[in-house]
This record gives sequence, structure tokens and C-alpha cells, in this order.
Amino acid sequence: MAATVAASSGCLWNSLAKRKGAARQRRAGLRVQATSWDPEGLFKGAPQQGLIDRKMFQKQVQGDKEFARKMEEFAAQQALELQKKRDARKPPEAIEDLVEYFLDTEAPEMEFEVARCRPMLMPDFFAYLDRRIGLERFANVPDEEKLAELETLRDYLKEAVEAVEKAAQTLVAPQVRLKKLLEAKDKKAVLLEMAAANEIDRPLIDLLDQNIEGATAAKQEQAAEFMRKVKQAALRYLVK
Repeated sequence: MAATVAASSGCLWNSLAKRKGAARQRRAGLRVQATSWDPEGLFKGAPQQGLIDRKMFQKQVQGDKEFARKMEEFAAQQALELQKKRDARKPPEAIEDLVEYFLDTEAPEMEFEVARCRPMLMPDFFAYLDRRIGLERFANVPDEEKLAELETLRDYLKEAVEAVEKAAQTLVAPQVRLKKLLEAKDKKAVLLEMAAANEIDRPLIDLLDQNIEGATAAKQEQAAEFMRKVKQAALRYLVK
């Protein structure tokens, strides 16, 4: 969604640069042909068939592991730098300043900023944005580029806010259902009730798995075993 908005907004946001991968070429191993005629033992100790191939393969595997390690270190460093940049940015409280803040935000960071600024993206914010768009559209000399930026920003933010709300609901709903199930005296009856309402889904099972792992890590074996039994019972009604 962010990529679509970025493409249509002109100079609204910068697009991500595509990573380029480097191709490797694998050398072919030499093979020493065996001979049954060797009276003077000239070929004694010759490399076994495929030995060079195996050594080259092991060398390549070691090189791949080293490359993977460096990539992990690079990714960790990039994540740290990104977090520092995010912490350094302070979203303004004034609506008019917040509009400009979003216009200056690069495309890859828009989803993060929408989630962070969600409490400020209320009806009064969108009402102000609509007024800005109206004033620009009916100005004596409309700035078409600015008008396109504002309209694109409004459309993007409305879709992004809706996506954030759905994501939040996706996280909260399984927690509510799990709490209801665990606190029920008649768990079988609640399971049947949830199954009839199609409430036993993958997010609920995943949440059970997280709780099982947490209880196991905390050495709460009784609680872990209890939730395993709940999970097994719930799996019979899992919505595919």
C-alpha cells in the first residue's frame, strides 16, 4: 500500500533502492583417472575421485557461512541506525505541522509513522486536511503539484489508519477469546460455542503456542501442560 502511494505522489516520498546480488561461479574439480598399471608406484597417493570437488564444496560452504554472518551483522547495524533515526524524529503536535511532517517522511517510514502518530489522526486532523485541499483546489492559481501531494497524503493516511486498526484488532481478538476460554468453567462448552462462531482460528492457536513456550521457559510445567491440552482440543475445531 505504501509503495502504491509513493508511486503516485511524485515527490511525496522517495522509493527504496533495490538490492543487487552478486553471482558466484563454481569451479569444476579436476579428476585423476585411475590406472591398474603402476609397477613403480608413481601414482601412489593420488587424490581420490571427487576429493577436489569435496574440498571446493566445503570451501564454498565456509564462504557462504562467513557471508551470512557478515550479512547478519550488517542487518543488525542497519536496524540500530534506523532506530536511532526514528528516535531522533519527534512528530509535532499541531495539526498543520503534522501534515508537513508526513509530507517530508520517506516512503519506507510512512507505515511506522502512521502507527506512531495514530492517536493524532482523528477526525479533526482529516477535516483540516480536507480544508487545505479545498483551499488549494479553488485558489486563484492552484498549485497542482501541491494539490496532488495533499490528496495523495489524505487517501494514503485513511487507508493506513484502517490497516492499523485491523492489525490491532487481529492482535487483540485472540487474546480476548483465549482469556474467555481459560477462565471458563466448562471449557468444552465454550470451545463448541467458539467453533460455531468460527472463532477458533490460526491466531488463537499461535497465541496458545506463545503461552505454552512462555510457561515452559518459566518452568511452569503444570500451566504449560494445561494449555497443551486446551490447544489439542481447540485444534479439532480449527478454521482451515
